[in-house]
Amino acid sequence: MPLIKILPENLANKIAAGEVVERPASVVKELVENAIDAKSRRIFVSLSDGGAGFIQVHDDGDGMTREDTLLAFHRHATSKLATEGDINAITTLGFRGEALPSIASISRIHLSTQTEHALEGTEIVIEGGVLQSVKTTGANKGSLFEISDLFYNTPARKKFLKSIQTELGHISDAVFQLALSYPMIHFRLSHGGRVLLNCPSVPDLTGRILELFGESTVKQCMEVHCETSLTTEDQEGAPQSVRLSVDAFFSRPPLPRPHKRGQYIIVNQRPVKNPLISHAIYDAYGNYLMKGEHPFFVLYLSIDPAWIDVNVHPTKKEIRFRNSDMIYKSVRGIIRNALSSASQTADMTPQKSLHEPSYPLSQSTWIGWPETVKEGRTLYTTPIKTASALEIQAASEILPPSHFPSDVPLIRPLGQVYGTFLLADVDGELVLVDQHTVHERLLFESLLRQQSGQSMEIQPLLIPQQVDLPPREAGILKDSLKELEGVGLKIDIFGERTFLIRETPAMISHANFESLLFDLTDELTQGGGSSLPERPMRNLIASIACHGAIRAHQTLSLNEIETLLKRYFQEKCPPTCPHGRPIIVRFPLPDLLKLFRRT
Repeated sequence: MPLIKILPENLANKIAAGEVVERPASVVKELVENAIDAKSRRIFVSLSDGGAGFIQVHDDGDGMTREDTLLAFHRHATSKLATEGDINAITTLGFRGEALPSIASISRIHLSTQTEHALEGTEIVIEGGVLQSVKTTGANKGSLFEISDLFYNTPARKKFLKSIQTELGHISDAVFQLALSYPMIHFRLSHGGRVLLNCPSVPDLTGRILELFGESTVKQCMEVHCETSLTTEDQEGAPQSVRLSVDAFFSRPPLPRPHKRGQYIIVNQRPVKNPLISHAIYDAYGNYLMKGEHPFFVLYLSIDPAWIDVNVHPTKKEIRFRNSDMIYKSVRGIIRNALSSASQTADMTPQKSLHEPSYPLSQSTWIGWPETVKEGRTLYTTPIKTASALEIQAASEILPPSHFPSDVPLIRPLGQVYGTFLLADVDGELVLVDQHTVHERLLFESLLRQQSGQSMEIQPLLIPQQVDLPPREAGILKDSLKELEGVGLKIDIFGERTFLIRETPAMISHANFESLLFDLTDELTQGGGSSLPERPMRNLIASIACHGAIRAHQTLSLNEIETLLKRYFQEKCPPTCPHGRPIIVRFPLPDLLKLFRRT
């Protein structure tokens, strides 16, 4: 009896579902992509329970005949590929014919569909991959998919789902990116009757970007529309030319964004992740981009489909270019030329290189030992022997403040190093302190005490700060306004995705509020599945403290350094910031003597 057997179709579909259907967002993405391929001009998505309970996708596309409806739920049944050559020039979002049978194998499906000129439509019910009923019905042109009880027959998979807000966030991201890719289509997403995203069709890409990101973001962006010709060789070595079209919207320097959110790459109207293009854009910014800063960008790239391979990932999230080096250089050159041209007519002075000091040297800045010494008119260079990393590591210790003998040790501030670290003599020992993490820890402890005692010092903003968020973050924030009010943030809803910050904890009134709200929504999403009720609140306070703390390259006077360190030692804070990064490193004299070979 042979050991190798052909798997039953239902079991094979469940295995395929493990690749295609990671979570409810995967179902929404596949169904919406099918609707786009069916030439829909209106796609409405309705959900409940974060998509795990119910997903409805209604489109006005081509629809299906009765025969096609039954065939569509078989594996590898597709209308998008006919010959082997079609694989090398895919122009549709879907093409494998695995999505519908995979979804049907782990859910209950009710589908009504009808083609444009048909007198009647088809209604089909499938449960767990098994056909339950097929009947004739009256329906409008297009398709209406209703998916319920996702993963009902695979409970182990269902256990891996996250909170409703987390799953809803992934669905919002998927629909948002497809809406960004197809401005001519009207997209609407709702959850529990509440509309999360509503994008009526617009005539061009600029209109959709304005619709999704708001006027304030668009005003900060540069716009480039460019077509170029790329020349390479075919398999026989003959020269071959291809047209590359690039439409790019990207941040105008200086860049205030300390996060990578708001970066979208769309190739032939397919939203993808592509490190090659991302790196080309970052490379194009060059010295305009400081460490910790990130650009906003939406890049639309159109090229002959024969030049890309979309069949490299089960969920089609990634693509591969036939001549990646040429694409890289083209994208980098287009963005770099635009930035260079704009810098000649606007205030876009390039920043210093990341390898150069980017802060002004002042009396309060510790410059360090001299590299040169003047004697008369002759300039002598002082030789400096660089200690190895292992030697420095051996000479340093990370210890809490309680290590020092006195409650408030004698502190003699020496200044700053690289505009980021504080150097001081503490009870006769050399210490190096991260100025951001030490202040972050002090703010965290203070906010924690104020929050637990319900006596937080609140600062009403003279002019409320307006922040526009993407649909995912906006939905999370709307559901969490009371929770945020408990940590001192009073935020009002000002539109579908617009918020007004009216009050903040007094100590963070100078923070970058857009970045703060992004981080807080991340914490709220991650905290949704926490078993410790106090943990999400502590994480929120930690994010607030981080945004209120002194930043790197912020110059401090010697008095400010002394005051900051005194507070740290007086309050006997832990040796790390709330996120676990070390605050203080000490260099005992005996170890320094060994380091310089003086013993």
